Amino acid sequence: MPLHSFRLLLHQPAVRALISAAEGAAEGVELHLVGGVLRDRALGLPVHDFDAVVSGRGREISGRVAEILPARLVLLGGKEFAAYRLVGEDVVVDIWDRAGTSLHQDLARRDFTVNSFGFDLRTQEVSDPFNGLGDLGRRTLRATTGESFSGDPLRVLRLPRLLLKLPGFTAEPDTLLLARRSAPGLSEVAAERVRDELNLLFGDPDAARGLTLLMELDLYPGLWLGRPGEPGRPGLALAEVVALPEAIRELRDRAPHVAARVDSRIARMASLFANLPEPSLERFRDAGYLTRSMSADIARLLELPGLPEDEIGRRRFLYRTGTLWPTAVAFLCTRAAAHGLPWRSALAPLVDLARREGATLIDPPRLLGGAEVQEILGIAPGPGVGRALGAVLEAQVDGKVRSREEAVALLRALPERT
Repeated sequence: MPLHSFRLLLHQPAVRALISAAEGAAEGVELHLVGGVLRDRALGLPVHDFDAVVSGRGREISGRVAEILPARLVLLGGKEFAAYRLVGEDVVVDIWDRAGTSLHQDLARRDFTVNSFGFDLRTQEVSDPFNGLGDLGRRTLRATTGESFSGDPLRVLRLPRLLLKLPGFTAEPDTLLLARRSAPGLSEVAAERVRDELNLLFGDPDAARGLTLLMELDLYPGLWLGRPGEPGRPGLALAEVVALPEAIRELRDRAPHVAARVDSRIARMASLFANLPEPSLERFRDAGYLTRSMSADIARLLELPGLPEDEIGRRRFLYRTGTLWPTAVAFLCTRAAAHGLPWRSALAPLVDLARREGATLIDPPRLLGGAEVQEILGIAPGPGVGRALGAVLEAQVDGKVRSREEAVALLRALPERT
């Protein structure tokens, strides 16, 4: 039992504040650390956040901790339950008031056994009714009870996310079965909670493993189609997500500063939507699983036909994708790789062009104003002015116009002046 490592937590400022606040509140109030802080401490992982359970006086104790740290106090539970979050400069402390229930009942409501044991901060005793420490030693994720997922279906998504976070862990087969059975319940979970879990999952470097687990749990493509828990065909989504690190490495070899600007999460999510049997991006966004900003970026990637193969194509690609172009390149490389198409040869000329003219292609300078166009062409304000400015912009992007004088010459050579 890693009791010594738990005792070292007693030296943490947040833990000292908890003990002091509980002692000042009332005699006999039980105080336990629970959940991820103990799990991560036992595994030798960094500890930043603290989860604590008190047997009463939760609001009072939370207020005292906020003063001692200091920290900002946030009410989490509302009318449903008494839970408080303390946000300090470098630490977050969550306090749950279990008044009216036993410690065993509190631990039973938790998701996995590795999160379902407690450390008494006064007696320094460990309560482990579900053998979570044993599962930690076996590096196994096991549902605390048969109702772990049905009580909160979001835990179906938390399962693959924790498997990525915890090194060397696997899920017990019965736990996977329970999670799969509860997958349809995700449609009833608040969208922002689902969105947060997906962002963590696909922001992880090992996201390909996470996607494999989502497929095993019938969450991809089901959740993306509005039918979580329904088996479906994932297409080449996994192959694309697997190929992304290689594409980024190739890009890094050519231009490290460009590779650093790749948003892997957007590229991975775009691959998921690209392989769905039916359009679902807008529905996914409207359900609240994507922000409008991220949805717009993904939509831009999905509109791209492929990697540009000539100079004009490369110039127009950089203009069309703008500052998103490194992510767009990585995404298109993974698509090509998954389909067995060549892609490396397209990188060098594109990166070279971006290095030479990227700024002026992504945001071309305005060479003429509307009034100047009217004077040059002898036309009145109207759509003709917009068409003329559009012709200048297109010529700039294509590299045919680079100065005001060239823009004027282009307009004077236009076949139509209205």
